[in-house]
Amino acid sequence: MVAQVNVALGPGQVVDDARAAMLAYYAFTGMADRMAAGLLTTPTAIRDAVTAFDDLGADEVMLYCHGVDPDQVDRLADVL
Repeated sequence: MVAQVNVALGPGQVVDDARAAMLAYYAFTGMADRMAAGLLTTPTAIRDAVTAFDDLGADEVMLYCHGVDPDQVDRLADVL
């Protein structure tokens, strides 16, 4: 089982840009607001989601980062 969570870590502008990207990406679904509301933006929320999926038996959890800031990679590595 593979799970995916949408994430963005960093200063407010990074998170705002990621949320805007999600709204544009999911616009065709008619649920863009709902998808953007699920964006995980704190280390605790990301760790909790990964733990929850692990507890459910997920083999992999993909962190789909909608932020364009390359420092996202290091921030996410520090979280996990």
